[in-house]
Amino acid sequence: MGFASGPVSFRRFFISGKWPGKPDTEIVESLATRAFGKGSAARPDGLEFGWITSEHLFDNDIAFEKVVFDRFLYFQMRIDKNTPPASIVRSYTRVEEEVALQASGREFLSKGERKAAREQAVMRAEKEAKAGMFRRTTAVPVLIDMAGRCIFFGNTGSAAGDAFVTLFRETFDAALLSGASDQVAWRIMEAGGDARSVEDAEPFHLVPDRRFEEDDFDHTDRTFFGREFLTWLWFRSEQNDAFRVAGDDLSLSLVKLLQLECDFRETGSDVVRCENPASAPESRAALPLGKQPTKAGLLIGGRDAEYAMILDGPKFNVSGLRLPDSEQSDRLAILEERFEHVVSAAGLLDMLFGLYLGRRCAADWLTELASIRQWALDTPPGLKLRLPEHAAAH
Repeated sequence: MGFASGPVSFRRFFISGKWPGKPDTEIVESLATRAFGKGSAARPDGLEFGWITSEHLFDNDIAFEKVVFDRFLYFQMRIDKNTPPASIVRSYTRVEEEVALQASGREFLSKGERKAAREQAVMRAEKEAKAGMFRRTTAVPVLIDMAGRCIFFGNTGSAAGDAFVTLFRETFDAALLSGASDQVAWRIMEAGGDARSVEDAEPFHLVPDRRFEEDDFDHTDRTFFGREFLTWLWFRSEQNDAFRVAGDDLSLSLVKLLQLECDFRETGSDVVRCENPASAPESRAALPLGKQPTKAGLLIGGRDAEYAMILDGPKFNVSGLRLPDSEQSDRLAILEERFEHVVSAAGLLDMLFGLYLGRRCAADWLTELASIRQWALDTPPGLKLRLPEHAAAH
């Protein structure tokens, strides 16, 4: 499962510092030292995590031939949570209180007696937790493109991601950078020698005479690039403009899903699910209200393949990525082909993002921004909108 078959979901991390360009025995040995049950990490909150192979939950025998696939490392992070649920502790507390009431013969317990009942309940639950009664086990697939210094982590939640960053640092003595839209933007623009443009940027809004109140805008947050990127893709796709990158024309459509949120935290959010959400009246009606897409279904066609996915713009997380069917018969060849497709799909996203960033930093950007705003405010025939005062004034 995970990257090996079916749709793929991931968040990305970028490796910082010294790192080999291809898998070697030292990397695999480091992985083995933190195998689950051998060198796994444990936290006071009952969470234990360590590495396993991609075979199954109990395979912590990490060897070169099990985790190395050409230039890729592929394995899993096992996470065990062994804490009693709060509902169990509450129920045990009630049981202890009932026993204490019967023993006392009174109608009510004192504060000290209630505290003692709670302590007895917690002790009982912790004893059962040590016996493994509440253990919940999950595994998250991990794909590392060694040459690209990029990690595809098969879980988009923050709790699993935080545990992964900690375990990775302890295993390899290497730091990880987030793959959110601000970091991706910075990496792209730094490679082009213009990282300053990311640092100096401020978000644009489709309703130009409205601005964030000072207290509403986090000046350190640059993930608005991801939101603007989806807006720009929507605009360009409706203008039938070609997305030409590195000499190739890319095709792009918004499909299946469009989630829009208000820039000014005034009109809430909308989720539109249909085959062509960009043309849905609900989506078009949201734009003049100051909403921009934060999540969208994308269908991207490149020279060699077509990829369907859902992109979380600000976080730049990908979910439901559908990879082309393989014509290979060998399992190893199929895996390596799928891994290459994952990297290719992420690369197409980055190229489109770079195309947007290049336009945003261009001398004539304000002209294009004016066109985007006009497009957003134009009401399609037959769609009547009641605009808020700040939009109507414009």
